[in-house]
Amino acid sequence: MEIFDYIGVIFSLSNLTVLILATAGGLILGALPGLSPTMAVALLIPFTFQMDAATGLVLLGAVYTATVAGGAISGILVNIPGAPANIATVLDGHPMAKQGKATQALHFCFISSFVGGIIGVLVLIFFTPPLAQLALKFGPSEMFWMAIVGVTVIGTLGSKSVVKGLFSGVLGLWISTIGISPIFGESRFVFTEHLTGGVHIVVALIGLFAVPQIYQLLVTSRQPSSGGLFTTENSSLWSSIKYNLSRIKALAIGTVSGVVVGIIPGAGGQIAGLVAYDQVRKFSPDASKFGHGEPDGVIAAESANNAMVGPSLVPLLTLGIPGSPTAAVLLGGLLINGLFPGPDLFTVHAEVTWTFIGSLLLAQVFMLIIGLALSRSSSYWVMRVPSQYMAAAVTVLAVFGTYSIQNSYSDVVLMLVLGSLMYVLNKYGFSAAPIVLGIILGPIAEDNFSMGKMIAEVGEGVVPYFMTGPINLVLIFICLVSIGYSVWVEVKQRRQVTLDHKRSTPGTRVAAVGAVVASIVVLAMVMSADGSQAYDFPFLLAALMLVFAATLLIDVLRTWSRQESGPGLVEWSDLGAGIAIIVGYLLLLQSAGFYLASWLAFTAIVMLYTASKSRQQTMRILWVSLGFMAVIYALFSLSLRVVTPGLL
Repeated sequence: MEIFDYIGVIFSLSNLTVLILATAGGLILGALPGLSPTMAVALLIPFTFQMDAATGLVLLGAVYTATVAGGAISGILVNIPGAPANIATVLDGHPMAKQGKATQALHFCFISSFVGGIIGVLVLIFFTPPLAQLALKFGPSEMFWMAIVGVTVIGTLGSKSVVKGLFSGVLGLWISTIGISPIFGESRFVFTEHLTGGVHIVVALIGLFAVPQIYQLLVTSRQPSSGGLFTTENSSLWSSIKYNLSRIKALAIGTVSGVVVGIIPGAGGQIAGLVAYDQVRKFSPDASKFGHGEPDGVIAAESANNAMVGPSLVPLLTLGIPGSPTAAVLLGGLLINGLFPGPDLFTVHAEVTWTFIGSLLLAQVFMLIIGLALSRSSSYWVMRVPSQYMAAAVTVLAVFGTYSIQNSYSDVVLMLVLGSLMYVLNKYGFSAAPIVLGIILGPIAEDNFSMGKMIAEVGEGVVPYFMTGPINLVLIFICLVSIGYSVWVEVKQRRQVTLDHKRSTPGTRVAAVGAVVASIVVLAMVMSADGSQAYDFPFLLAALMLVFAATLLIDVLRTWSRQESGPGLVEWSDLGAGIAIIVGYLLLLQSAGFYLASWLAFTAIVMLYTASKSRQQTMRILWVSLGFMAVIYALFSLSLRVVTPGLL
């Protein structure tokens, strides 16, 4: 193998130093909400200007690998995925943490990421030419159905009700159409100036996951037993390794899913993890365990996320077609260094290319070692942080993480609005995961739908174009099987509920009526448009939303006698003051400055939600808030060079 000719370069002192630092930094960056792998790699590209090409690519590759795994840390510990790729991990990872198994869940995360990552890079090394040819077979129709598979899978997983999950996924797809149409350049559904640029993926990710968690932490802090997020149990690393490696089926399904999805241009890790999670759930003898702390869910999702990294570089290095959003940023890193995808990378620039690929293998080893070391320490301090401190810290991190994406105050406002709405939707049984994935996959689905429609209109027609062809038929079959299986499982569970004389979930009537009203409003807005082709895809989504909402309403009417009135929608006595502080915080951001406003908000939240406030306790709160803001300043202003408006 040609890679062995460059072992000395891979293990040089400079490359090893960069590799270790980049892996450790990537794990930490990945754990911060808002700092996705794509953003982390993009932020570090300027640092490669002073390095030689090989070392610069080693830096970017290690950060790519580490941030994909690092995003699971915040997902497991505080239910906020560090990146879209970690959405599936949260479904069982956080329930494990709440059961006192946070350290074990993190062990599973890094061990399975290592296994998947190693196999993914080996696939990159040994199977690059044939996989590149497979990637070329995915045209607009295939990419459209690939996006729909992703939404279908998470729609049937992210909620106890299949119809609610599918409605949420389509709602996310519709939210992604807000703003300027990428194909036709028309402005759509812009109700306020804050929506002019649309809804950014990371804004939605932080808002829909972080803000409901902040509100829940505020409620928890008022409970007498609140002294931290949850308790923990001792977990042996060796027992975690033995158990993880014994889950051959989960590892195999996750790894294969990651490899297959990775080579498909534009798909990305978020689909890989969800497809793997869906498949391991379907092959499980007891699917009801998933979503309640099932280790196989974490193992499959994380092995898929990292198995995707290597294959996502196959179409990039051979054809110049990125296999994921982060790979697209890496393409920029290649071009900046004068490296152009194609055969020359493996002949003229063989030393740089094989050093880069070899470093990806080594990065998996360092990711495992550093990640396992972080597992015990991170779960230790997070679990012992009182809820009010965690709520204040997550609030500030959410604001800075959101603002740093595009340096936009509008993004911060959208983040809070989306998160507040999601907190209400959670009360009615809707899940954030399908909405987020819909927003992520919306541009992929719409762009390929529009391009496919244009191609079909001058060819065989829209229906034959999208509904024929072996890959299209396979993807459609996967969609139907995913929905059919989930409906069967839900019907089976409902029959058991009926036999046990249990009542159905409260609030379903309100949710169904609200979904129908929202769908009618969206459809009316689309119908009021001037018939532009820019509204073809939103019209399809509005019609689907109405179908799912009507189905939900019919189901509610059919089971009317088993409905019960639910509890209060929002715990206003616990949340009212906290929400007022957060709204005031947003209003102060531009006038008082981000850092002063953040310090005031952090201090106010902690003081308000701390039960006993002695003089000593007050001084401790002030010192902790100052120390936290010093860390935020060092991270965002000094390290990431985020420029914030205001006095400071």
